[in-house]
Amino acid sequence: MLKGVMTSTGTSSRSVAERFGFEFCTGDAADILENEEINTIFIATRHDTHADYTLRALKAGKNVFVEKPLCLASHELEEFGSFFKTSLEAGNSHPLLMVGYNRRFSPFAQMLKQEFGDGPMAMSYRINAGPIPPNSWIQDSEVGGGRIIGEVCHFIDFLTFLNGSNPVSVHACALPDPHHHNDSIQVLIAFQNGSVGTVAYLANGSKRFGKERIELSANGCTAVIDEFRNLAIYTNGRRKEKKLRGQDKGQKNEVELFIQAVREGTGPLIPIEDILCTSSTCFKIIQSIHSSQTMKA
Repeated sequence: MLKGVMTSTGTSSRSVAERFGFEFCTGDAADILENEEINTIFIATRHDTHADYTLRALKAGKNVFVEKPLCLASHELEEFGSFFKTSLEAGNSHPLLMVGYNRRFSPFAQMLKQEFGDGPMAMSYRINAGPIPPNSWIQDSEVGGGRIIGEVCHFIDFLTFLNGSNPVSVHACALPDPHHHNDSIQVLIAFQNGSVGTVAYLANGSKRFGKERIELSANGCTAVIDEFRNLAIYTNGRRKEKKLRGQDKGQKNEVELFIQAVREGTGPLIPIEDILCTSSTCFKIIQSIHSSQTMKA
């Protein structure tokens, strides 16, 4: 049942409520966060509000699906860590927290997991992201957090899922940028189980070139995902190929699985440790760029 909705303006809130059948619309987040009849909240606001809304909802006992990123600052991440640590130490169950890292729920991600299992493995993820205006709200460190925090988190989570362990160190470099936005970066990541991964997030490539390509190698086998449309696996001298009619990055599947988890009262779809570590790793990437040093994740 859809209870309440809030958008950036009262007019759009009313329009969304009428279109999708919400019982009420509001301009005050408290009307939703503190409503005892609501047990699950979806947060898709601008990045600077994610941490506050999510923490308030969790503390009110609500399940939360929040679009990435979880937060923009390390002190916010510490608050999340403290919340979950306190719940664990008290022996209390806590509401579900889901961050919109959809790619791990894509059909090809699931196929690779079945084929390769957990690491150690070598992984590379190239993203031809393209430029965005320097005055975009995403580039505002206070509102959007920049593209590393706001977008690169997707790809850190995906590599974490593939190899089955969290990052332990990162080393990152950025191309010179007059606005110091670090839009084009290369990141080398070491993982707990010995896996290694690289993320090439690039804003300076051709628009005619593909956007996303993942390569994975382990135990004499190699797999390649192109645009989440094509998957090729090379093993035992043979090539297996799978093509989809349309691109599928897992958005629909992740939402359906989250709703199912809420209804059935099962555990989180993404381990809390993974969620917190992904945000922490993004902060460390920024530190590594500024210091030219390898950082512990």
